[in-house]
Amino acid sequence: MPQVTLYYAPGVCSLVPHILLRQLGIPFKGIEMKFRKEDNKVEAADGSISKEEYRKINPAGYVPVLVVDGEVITEQFAVSTMVALLSPDKEAGEAFLGRGPLERVRVTQWMVWLSDTMHSQGFGAFFRPERYIDDKDVYPAVQARGIKKIEDCYDVIDKRLADRTYVVGEHITVVDLFVYVLWRWAVDVPHLNMKERYPAYGKLVQRVEAVPGVREAVREEGRKLQFE
Repeated sequence: MPQVTLYYAPGVCSLVPHILLRQLGIPFKGIEMKFRKEDNKVEAADGSISKEEYRKINPAGYVPVLVVDGEVITEQFAVSTMVALLSPDKEAGEAFLGRGPLERVRVTQWMVWLSDTMHSQGFGAFFRPERYIDDKDVYPAVQARGIKKIEDCYDVIDKRLADRTYVVGEHITVVDLFVYVLWRWAVDVPHLNMKERYPAYGKLVQRVEAVPGVREAVREEGRKLQFE
């Protein structure tokens, strides 16, 4: 097996490849990162890697980052794809990317939409309004627009799952892992009662949490399961 290192931060989108590594039984070194309170820059949780040193690994300065035999891979979907392809059980790993050409296209379609629309435009605006405007007086309006985008995306996911077991195909994929992580972030969004408002989505989250690798990764990151 190659030498694999995952740079991750608890609870963020790096949880997706973290889950995959554990579920697929891929040996790896995990390096926990944290966001500095003063400037939101990323550094090692134990202080062993400064924000400047980390930017030499990933100039964008965020997680996840996967290093495989010295090759640096960034962007969550790319990282998750690489992890799936590293699986000792090739069929099990590739199944997370979709079975067959159409499913693979659908997985890519969903992962791009979730990353660009829900993660960046929705949660990006809500958690980091400073990315969009310098005027702090306008932050609440930017955050409100972010919450609206988040709610719209949650509605799309719930409707998709109304008569389906998983988002794509008839088995779990990286899309389900990502929408699971995005469900977890709702705890920070005001006035959202996820379990009542999005019942079909909630059933998916329960199915995902039954996966051993999910439970292992969530607990390793010091987080609680949503359905216990």
